[in-house]
Amino acid sequence: MSNDFAQFQDAFFDEVAEHLAVVEEGLLALEQQPDDRDLLNKIFRSAHSIKGGAGMFGFTAVAQFTHKMETLLDLLRNGQKVVTPVVADLLLKSTDCLKTLIDATKSGASVDDEAVQRLTAELAAESDLKAQAKVERGPSESSSTPSLTSTSTTTFVIDWTPPEWLFRRGLDPLQIMRELRVLGTLGEIVMDQSRLPELTAIDPETCYLSWRMQLTTAKDLKAIEKVFEFVREDSKLSIEEVRGKESGVKSDGASDSTQPLTPHADEGERPKPLGTILVESGVVSPAVLDHALAQQKKVGEILVEQKAVTPQQLEQALQKQKQESSAQAKKTDTASIRVDTGKIDKLINLVGELVITQSMLSDLGSRFEMRQLPVLLERVAQLERNTREIQERVMGIRMLPIGTAFSRFPRLVRDLSAKAGKKIQLVLAGEETELDKTVIESIGDPLTHLVRNSADHGLEPPEERLDNNKPEVGTIRLNAFHEGGNICITVEDDGRGLHRDKILAKAVKQGLIGENDKLADDQIWPLIFKPGFSTAEKITDVSGRGVGMDVVKRNIESLGGTVSIKTATGKGTTFTLKLPLTLAIIEGMTVRVGKETYIVPLLSILESIQPKEGWVKTVVGKGELMNVRGTYLPLIRLYDVFGLEPEYRTPTDAILLILETEGERVAVMVDEILGQQQVVIKSMEQNFRKVEGIAGATILGDGTVGFILDVRGVLEIARRGVPVAA
Repeated sequence: MSNDFAQFQDAFFDEVAEHLAVVEEGLLALEQQPDDRDLLNKIFRSAHSIKGGAGMFGFTAVAQFTHKMETLLDLLRNGQKVVTPVVADLLLKSTDCLKTLIDATKSGASVDDEAVQRLTAELAAESDLKAQAKVERGPSESSSTPSLTSTSTTTFVIDWTPPEWLFRRGLDPLQIMRELRVLGTLGEIVMDQSRLPELTAIDPETCYLSWRMQLTTAKDLKAIEKVFEFVREDSKLSIEEVRGKESGVKSDGASDSTQPLTPHADEGERPKPLGTILVESGVVSPAVLDHALAQQKKVGEILVEQKAVTPQQLEQALQKQKQESSAQAKKTDTASIRVDTGKIDKLINLVGELVITQSMLSDLGSRFEMRQLPVLLERVAQLERNTREIQERVMGIRMLPIGTAFSRFPRLVRDLSAKAGKKIQLVLAGEETELDKTVIESIGDPLTHLVRNSADHGLEPPEERLDNNKPEVGTIRLNAFHEGGNICITVEDDGRGLHRDKILAKAVKQGLIGENDKLADDQIWPLIFKPGFSTAEKITDVSGRGVGMDVVKRNIESLGGTVSIKTATGKGTTFTLKLPLTLAIIEGMTVRVGKETYIVPLLSILESIQPKEGWVKTVVGKGELMNVRGTYLPLIRLYDVFGLEPEYRTPTDAILLILETEGERVAVMVDEILGQQQVVIKSMEQNFRKVEGIAGATILGDGTVGFILDVRGVLEIARRGVPVAA
């Protein structure tokens, strides 16, 4: 596949993702506003765009399935059908299926053909007004209906001169002919090359060709024009009817509509079909495979039935196919982002300012005298301002509204509401709040777990809510807002709240706490984040297995964030996620231990103190503990963790940082606090190797390397009592 063609395909998949989001959001809104014609038109346009783009790229399965959806949507927007819960549910299931087809097209993975065919049949049945009218009229009234075996066909002559930009947009003119073959029999095709310039003047990205085609079809003129809809701009198109005739059988022109006129551009890069793998492995002969392909079943099932292969051999072949699909997905998966042109323009202006400043500094350097030192300092300050603003603008390019992460939850809540038999409304706020694209992609799963937890555990059934003088409909609120240099996301419900006694009983049963331990509320609530912890009385397909909440905490803390809980019995629970705006730059506190410099993430620091005599105690089996206002915290000497020679070995001479990680608090001893600063994170694993206790590295102002501490890793090393190997 050429790089240009791959680039066009990537753009297509990006656009399809946006169109799918429009379709899904529109269908969810349509359930509440079934008579909204503008909404129906918006959904239809997005589906039509997906079909057109898929058709032009030769993604036949996607185009054909979307066409079935589009037919039903067209009936709805024209008022020939009404939006019912059954229709809305069918279209939502079809949207899920379409997502699967598109993902499979992108990665080359296989799909469940039976599920696709089943949904296709359901869409066709729902769109068949004649069949439904026949059912409504009854057999006696429909007896006069003309026989469907008699089909009227017409022959058209089509003259088409594509626009010159056709190839530059990655469009394939042969795909037009493939779509015409779906409509009927495509006969004579004559290519006109009269527009071709001299050989030396040919531009490979310009289309100079024209075509004259003859099509015999049972479809009308409107159906033919629809094929050219996405290339009508700047095209010259003429469609003339030649003759009409009656035919006793349906045209067979559509029988080979799935066969491409030319091999697909990326055919060689796709995972091999299962049958090919079996033949290449010497498991079956080509003849046996051909016989299997002739039957209307999955190839693997037929071969096992015929005892041509064993189930184990089939499983091995399927595994190999899956591995090839996975490898291809990784190879072709490229991340992209759409950027507002206003942001690009500002960045270009800043680069211009930077170039001017650099030119002024170069000129000053070539004839510098000491009396010009104030001018030099002014120029350097200007350079610093330009650099910082460019940094902020570049980071801003990666910023996306968090609404892109919130958009999945209306559908999720709808499905959870139906499964749990509860009435739930979702309220979204702060969707315009911007966050780094990488962070947005990483918080999807944690937020999903929290929303599912609120729907299943938090909110009560309608009867219970009414008994407790609550509205029948439970509410889940998702809100995002800025707080200082971080972003906060809250997931709030108005349900039962966390049950203190149940959590304590479960924690004692699992050995997480002692039976006589007395814990404050802020120590009890974090217990639900322990792996395998669940107070659910029964396991459902939504929750109850004790997985999910530990994933939330682990994922959020891997992003440098924190999770906190606020709950009230009978009133509800609020989970608050506190995250950095970006993963590329963090706010950190620079500290010194001996001659080494470390950066501690500011989010982990609660306070810093210089202890007094008697604050540090040594307890057998517990190590050193420090008394901080009546609470004893483990003391970690950072020089012991990394095997360094410190300046101070006595805690009263050093500085102690009180850090928090995963609900645990520790006191970390350092020689000196150098100050707070923003640091750019560089991966240790990519540039050197993974080092335990170190989350990354950065270049400090004096050019030396500073290590960014992984607080959880440091705590684990200290517990083992073995310093990190150099």
